[in-house]
Amino acid sequence: MDRAELARRRDIAAGLAAEAAALAARMRAEGRGTASLKGTQDFLTEADGATERFLRDRLGALFPGEAVLGEEMGGEVAGDGPLWVLDPIDGTSNFARGGDRWCVSVGLVAGGRAVAGAVARHAPSEVFAGAEGSGATLNGAPIRAAPTEDITRAIVEVGWSLRSPLAGFHRLAERVMAAGAGLRCGGSGALGLVETACGRLDGYLELHINSWDAAAALAIAREAGCWTTDFDSGDWLASGNPIGFGAPALAARLAALLQA
Repeated sequence: MDRAELARRRDIAAGLAAEAAALAARMRAEGRGTASLKGTQDFLTEADGATERFLRDRLGALFPGEAVLGEEMGGEVAGDGPLWVLDPIDGTSNFARGGDRWCVSVGLVAGGRAVAGAVARHAPSEVFAGAEGSGATLNGAPIRAAPTEDITRAIVEVGWSLRSPLAGFHRLAERVMAAGAGLRCGGSGALGLVETACGRLDGYLELHINSWDAAAALAIAREAGCWTTDFDSGDWLASGNPIGFGAPALAARLAALLQA
């Protein structure tokens, strides 16, 4: 897939992600944002399913026959052809409580690698987008990772989920704070990742995150000049991986914190 085609698909992903975020917000305003539990601290709303169906329907019409993997409806991950990777609402617990820290993520994978994508939030209205070879943007304006060189001046988000033992999260958070960085945990991995890509955060670390949370953000962050781990390796699409993003000058420090 050439650069022009990746850029075209990025733009389509950005438009669909923004439409999907608006759909979810409307459903919540109509009272359809109440959450049930798939598991401990694993929330699901009617809007999650409706948003994923909207994205699948639109992608199916635009790219007939191309594979889709979504958080709520699953999908096949075999083969090297184009694969759309969707998180219809990342940060569902925030969404269900009326908060604004949630987003829609639409990523594109080709040859097993994250190559393009978009992450959209509704309030404030923001669309992060990127495609391999074409840079990364926020609402159309170029973005870059933070120039931070001193870990004691850094703000680092540490993601948490029950996919890895709680003690591991505690140790990682302690290492980040012991290094002198400020600690954040916002409840939306995809937003934490793209906010690292645009320099609002100096790093994002998590011991395990799923592909639908991170595929779009990874393509965006690489184009924004972030240090990133090799998240899209191994069985990442089906099983996820540890992840790290950050200011390039902090790469060695952040990698050591994640791997210790």
